[in-house]
Amino acid sequence: MPDVFFIELSREIEGASHYELEVLSETGHFSITRSGERFAVVSGETDSLTKTAFVNRISLILKSGPDPSVVSDVKLGEGRFHVRFMDNDECHDALIEPEIGNALDGKGRIDFKNPDFIIRVYHWGEWYICREIYQKSQKELQSRRAPLRPFFSPVSIHPKFARFFVNISGTRPGDTILDPFCGTGGILIEAGLMGRNVTGNDWSLQMATGAKLNLKYFGLRGFNIYNEDFINMNFTEKFHAIITDMPYGKNAPLSQKDLSDLYSRSFKKFHSLLHEGGRCVVVLSDINYLNDIRSLFDIRKIIRYRVHKSLTRYFAVLQKIG
Repeated sequence: MPDVFFIELSREIEGASHYELEVLSETGHFSITRSGERFAVVSGETDSLTKTAFVNRISLILKSGPDPSVVSDVKLGEGRFHVRFMDNDECHDALIEPEIGNALDGKGRIDFKNPDFIIRVYHWGEWYICREIYQKSQKELQSRRAPLRPFFSPVSIHPKFARFFVNISGTRPGDTILDPFCGTGGILIEAGLMGRNVTGNDWSLQMATGAKLNLKYFGLRGFNIYNEDFINMNFTEKFHAIITDMPYGKNAPLSQKDLSDLYSRSFKKFHSLLHEGGRCVVVLSDINYLNDIRSLFDIRKIIRYRVHKSLTRYFAVLQKIG
């Protein structure tokens, strides 16, 4: 029987964590057996889940049952530990933690400073007694934020979102990814670190040069960065996915008419550059730009992200037709 795991999900963008989990489950390495707003239960292998944007914690389920008495059936083995409890149903609080610790034969073994392991207990309809195996390190992603790169631009995708885009692109390590409007290279950095072969382009020489510097800084090699007019570029290869933050507003020195024309021509170009069934993950400021692409792409998902009061971005996942 495969192992079963309890997953804590980030809720910062509605629907994002569930969609990331759903796409990653297409690999067949794990299956989702239960899914909710805060939590999920999966069965199988979890290696891919440690490379997500919105999975915060993974715990191996030791035992589950209808009430907390199930804890008496759990044998932990040797080692010092402590208990942490979360109640989705809001009928218990953290005061139950010492009781669970005692039931787990924790006398003389409870250690909050240097435990050998952590026991996670969840009440979500059922009771789940789990042993934590993974907790996301925010420090790793934060270390790759735009201000900490050798070449900096304030208009840059956060590494967490870039990682999310790579995961929902349906690509695997070794696949090829193109970012035709790559800016400082934030998406390419995450894709490269996740084992994808990356190609980027930007019409600004400063940005293209800066992207090369940033990718090298993070130890990436074998990438291609161009400084050309994307629409007129000739590529000798097709790509498994295109992931890009489309030019918009003040960041694009174009009139609204010119911007609409750029989008229309870009989507046609994307279609021609993708392998059969390949996906685009595009960031847009206006979903009306997708109105005329339905003969080229199936719109798989649109996730709305409110940046601040006056700016909303849309993350669109498109799959090539034909």
